[in-house]
Amino acid sequence: MKRLLVIAILAAVLLLPMLGGASPTAVNAQSGNTWTAAYFNNPNWAGNPVLTQTVPFISFNWGYGSPGAGVPVDNFTARFDSQVFFNAGTTRFTLQADDEVALIINGVTFLDTRGAGQSGKTLTVDVPLNQGWQPVQVLYREFTQTASVFVTWQLVKPGTNPTPPPPPPPPPANNCGPTSASSVQTNFGNYTPCIQQGIHQVNCFQSDGAWNSPNRGSIETEPQIQVWGNCTADSWTEFQVSCDPTVPKQSYKCSKTEAGWFPG
Repeated sequence: MKRLLVIAILAAVLLLPMLGGASPTAVNAQSGNTWTAAYFNNPNWAGNPVLTQTVPFISFNWGYGSPGAGVPVDNFTARFDSQVFFNAGTTRFTLQADDEVALIINGVTFLDTRGAGQSGKTLTVDVPLNQGWQPVQVLYREFTQTASVFVTWQLVKPGTNPTPPPPPPPPPANNCGPTSASSVQTNFGNYTPCIQQGIHQVNCFQSDGAWNSPNRGSIETEPQIQVWGNCTADSWTEFQVSCDPTVPKQSYKCSKTEAGWFPG
């Protein structure tokens, strides 16, 4: 009888966690994400990647070594892309890189150490986000000596989905000049955030992976688009930029992003 009682007590103890109905704990840091890691054998993300991997985290310390076959130990770059689900509120991102790193969320750059001389420093940035899936991109560059990159994040201030801020007021009307589109999308990304924030088109560029597609390095060297609108890459057009009819039209070239024109 005592033996049966002991068995019954043990069974009750084992079943207790199943019956408690405990609610799951919200995961605020990165978990369960899949990143596409593309490595380039040059310091400018130029051309096609020489190595592509699928990784669960951005947490690498290569030391004096290489990330993999085809990637040199020095003067290489990497691009990490993922679709990440965030809870509403303020998320704190922590990044550390030897040598340089940039964080881009939904086409907007929130942290960029390129040319800032911050190799090895731990940096944080707080980003307000709505709940939902967001495209996240991390750019990494290694020059010489040791190589490492680490990226983590955590929800530090929960919140509700805020009402998006109104778009900035349009610039003063110039009926004699070219008119920009308020929203542009091409095969190489959604450029509406760049239009709204008045930033360079490289911040919204997304390669489609085709062998003959433009690369990020070629976009970085372009002047900033001044007239937004779908166009054919590298084509030319002329715009009347002055109300004075004696002022000749100005030549503009279409960006390789196909999202608009800049002065030629």
